[in-house]
Amino acid sequence: MLCPKCHRPLVDEDDGPYICCADAPMQWQCGACGKVSEGFAFPYGRCPQCGGELALRTPEVAHAHAESLTAVRMAFEIELGGRAFYQRAAADSSDETLRALFGRFAVMEGEHMETLSRRYHVEPPDVSDNFRVELAAIFADVESRPQDPANLFRIAIALEKRAADFFISRVTKVTPGSAEALLYKELAAEEREHAAILATEYARWQEGKAGLFSGDSLVDAARATRDPGGALQALNGAAVLLEGHEPGRIALVCGDQQISYAELRDRVARAAAVWRARGLVPGDRVAIKLCDGIDWVVAFLGTIWAGGVAVAVNPHIPAPEWRYILDEAGFNVIVAENADDTPEPWKQRVILVEEGRRAVAAAEPIPPRLVDEDTPAFWVHSSGTSGKPKAVVHAHRFARDIERISRERVGITQEDRLFASSRLFFSYPQTNSLYAGLKIGATVILDPRWPTAETVAETVAAMRPTVLFCVPSLYRNLLHSGLAPKLAADGVRLCVSAGEPLPASLRAAWREATGIGMVDGYGASETLVLVLTALDGDDGLQPSPGVEVQAVDPASAAAGIPTRLCFRVGCVSLGYLDRPAAQADSFRDGAFCPADLFVPTDGGGWRFAGREDSLVKIKGRWVNLVELEERLAAGTPGLIEAAAVILPDEDGVDAIAFFFVARTGDAEAVEAALRERAQAQQHYQRPKWLHAVDALPRTATGKLLRRKLSELIRPAG
Repeated sequence: MLCPKCHRPLVDEDDGPYICCADAPMQWQCGACGKVSEGFAFPYGRCPQCGGELALRTPEVAHAHAESLTAVRMAFEIELGGRAFYQRAAADSSDETLRALFGRFAVMEGEHMETLSRRYHVEPPDVSDNFRVELAAIFADVESRPQDPANLFRIAIALEKRAADFFISRVTKVTPGSAEALLYKELAAEEREHAAILATEYARWQEGKAGLFSGDSLVDAARATRDPGGALQALNGAAVLLEGHEPGRIALVCGDQQISYAELRDRVARAAAVWRARGLVPGDRVAIKLCDGIDWVVAFLGTIWAGGVAVAVNPHIPAPEWRYILDEAGFNVIVAENADDTPEPWKQRVILVEEGRRAVAAAEPIPPRLVDEDTPAFWVHSSGTSGKPKAVVHAHRFARDIERISRERVGITQEDRLFASSRLFFSYPQTNSLYAGLKIGATVILDPRWPTAETVAETVAAMRPTVLFCVPSLYRNLLHSGLAPKLAADGVRLCVSAGEPLPASLRAAWREATGIGMVDGYGASETLVLVLTALDGDDGLQPSPGVEVQAVDPASAAAGIPTRLCFRVGCVSLGYLDRPAAQADSFRDGAFCPADLFVPTDGGGWRFAGREDSLVKIKGRWVNLVELEERLAAGTPGLIEAAAVILPDEDGVDAIAFFFVARTGDAEAVEAALRERAQAQQHYQRPKWLHAVDALPRTATGKLLRRKLSELIRPAG
């Protein structure tokens, strides 16, 4: 069931009354320095600039609801401040035991924030880059002595105790037995437990004893689902990708640079030596915040080779998202072009790419660190179409069969030259071009520029790839710009589409304009590979080689009703970092079950039917927004792209809003054509509003942000 106010899923529709924070006032002013800030909550309700008390600037909310919002904000502020404190305490500490302990507690605070976010329909807030450990000390009523490890313990214990006291105090201010009361009791119990654990850890640390925390919950969960008779293998994912190739074959090409497989393996081994010399130990996280290029690949695979955890970060990431990831991850090393947008204490951990390049050249190569196959190797961040991006943790076993689908289903060989338009921080090109290409022994083409139709066409003309990987929106742009027909003459023999649904009309138009076949694929950050693929002539998306597909609701599937699917494949991820609720929903007995919906086809395949938030009820009837978009938009002259969402009308009743992007000067004609087509639909499927916009909101990886559309234009009333 969706929240009738913000249309996000309710945690449990039987929980009774709920609070929705979607329209909560967001402006605050500091009583000390006067700075005005925007956001749902700030650590401990303090000014991100000076640490002064904040006051809400727009308090004109209904009194009862305002009290509820205040309680939710304070809960967020405690968790947000706690996580920021733990990550910064871990970063500032030179004691390995303290680093591990505080890192684990940062994860726990993140889990609490997920609970609050799901319960109250609001994204986790961003933390300020000016947050200081001293601010946590003020809130905890403990003197701050940054260089005193014992003082960090005292602050942490006081924070947990104060948080527990707050949650208990809130229980008496809400309806007895309500969902909020139960939540506050649960959070208070957890904070008391944290305080007790910290006190125990503090005593053990003072006595020089080992800490109680060990292992990794995601790794332990993965091993629990393993066949009891199956032995763990010792391997290294980076080494598996780079072994057994002809030494002189070209592995990577970027502009006028190229590197052979022998040179790449040597440089990766040298990069691993650099990390090892800088103190990297197994499990340490290294952020690769670079534009695509040979340096990116060397730093990323070198981290895995050394036994660390590589994390690709969008080099153009907005500052608030970067701060969020920093507080989530607590990187030990960051490789970047510059350190300007990285706050302390992580700024001092930045290695500039030029410095890293010199260090790699001077280092002696080391052998790969062999680990068991379930040891974390790298993270990818999900695209964030349904909220904050989630860190998806992948193990070294990913490399064993990462190329199978590319080889057996797509038909890629070592003679191919692969080019992906999307950047390498996105799992689609990372997997299907880089990992699979290297494992097969093909040549992978890289381009540091942000992709546009023009840059893709230029790279194809200059580098002559044989296989092109793009998202549908970019294929559409290549068509509309008139650049698509030349691709075949420039050497492209095959195109692959994934990352978002491929409309049948776009696929047909591409074939007509270029003569090039297109493979339609469905995958996810959690599976890496394209678990469903459709070649020309297939009836729907077919299970890819080595992938087991099962319907979550077999009865619905048999009746032709959209259902979720579960995918079992060897390279499925270990799960999400500090997202236990999302973990439980999406990972089931070793399989991944996304929120996307599918219906079976007569030919044994599956047809994408949208996400759970795109199958909506209008006037008591189910409407598939994805199918509606295709019916209205396909073949409309002058229309570039379109998307539909539901919004409440002036009476609070849900109706469809249709947003479209038209060619310059064609908006009126496109709107008239859409209105005519809309009249041919069933009455409950007809959009109530048509809105021309300059562009549809998308993630950095090109996926449609349907939840952001309603924020573009709010209907009158």
